[in-house]
Amino acid sequence: MMHRPGIEAARPEVMVLHSLPRDALSRHGSRSERPRLFLNGKFYAGKTNGVHRVADRLLRELDALAVAGAAPAGWDMRLLLPARPTWAPRFAAITPMPQRYGASQFWEQMILPFAARRGVLASFANLAPGWHSAKVTMVHDAQFLLSPESYSPKLRWGYRLLVPRGARSSRVVLTVSDYARDSLATFGIASPVQTQVVHNGADHIMDVPADRSVLDEYGLANESYGLIFGSTSAYKNVAAVFAAFADPRLAAMPLVVVGPPRTVLEAAGLHPPPGAIFVGGIDDSGLRALYEGAHCLLYPSRTEGFGLPPVEAMLCGCPVVAAPAGAIPEVCRDAVVYAGMDNIGEWVGAVLKLRDRQVRAAKIAAGRARGGHFTWAAAGVRLAGILTKVLTP
Repeated sequence: MMHRPGIEAARPEVMVLHSLPRDALSRHGSRSERPRLFLNGKFYAGKTNGVHRVADRLLRELDALAVAGAAPAGWDMRLLLPARPTWAPRFAAITPMPQRYGASQFWEQMILPFAARRGVLASFANLAPGWHSAKVTMVHDAQFLLSPESYSPKLRWGYRLLVPRGARSSRVVLTVSDYARDSLATFGIASPVQTQVVHNGADHIMDVPADRSVLDEYGLANESYGLIFGSTSAYKNVAAVFAAFADPRLAAMPLVVVGPPRTVLEAAGLHPPPGAIFVGGIDDSGLRALYEGAHCLLYPSRTEGFGLPPVEAMLCGCPVVAAPAGAIPEVCRDAVVYAGMDNIGEWVGAVLKLRDRQVRAAKIAAGRARGGHFTWAAAGVRLAGILTKVLTP
């Protein structure tokens, strides 16, 4: 699952769209005649982790397409979400329908199927009720099976029980990469024939200006530091980068860690290098500045369903050193420098390689070109096309 500790909650990003034209209903038929799409908004009650942010962004894209007069304008879209205050934005074409128990797992599994019984149900945050058969469900990856030790027992067993049940009973399963689709098939969660890929977008990072105050606060000069997202999850493999930056050859380059503080990482048995700089949670403006100023982003994950940070970094002109694992080769191709997951010497060598100005310039150019393929607008169009086939068979 895509996850960026300490960052997602710092991204308010609420977008208010223009209202639909007054004659929208007359042009597309009465509300009762239009294909009805129920949208599972339970995730709006939770913290804004990576999966939730993708779900939110997909809803925004459907709303924007409807406002623009594309296919979703002809649908009756209803968002079933918790009645209590949430971080859901205001939509123009999607009608909110607050649910009294909408924040609970009981509601999602037992009440939601009944509430959405007269239409197609779309769930974009991994979980969906098994009892509703006319549904489309996005399962981001199979990380809970690939790296079970990275999850709490409650979450691990909950996902093992509910994710396959919701996916297997769906008309269409969505996921974020070919690698993720193959993983879902390998573990019997969803067949390849049943599964459609909708790549994440990354261009949201370019929607905000860079705020260099975080660089000024920590005295960070351009191209002087490595950048990593800290995590205690085993599959994130941050120990490899910590070991590389403890090597004397990188002694003069500080490692900037976004997310959890040193104490949290050390309590999990990890050993950040002595000179590491911990900047905590960062919003998009600060993150863009960190990308633009970094010597490189380090991304050592053992498995990823998509891998959003490398694409964000590439769009910001930040070279990336990554492990050739999970969906990273599929998403990044030759736009990054690869280092073996546990080969510390390769990590050191890859960081030093980017000091070569020609190599650096080539990777930056390739990264911008590759990153430009992943936009939220494209994701929205792809999603709308898939939903059109389900709503109007």
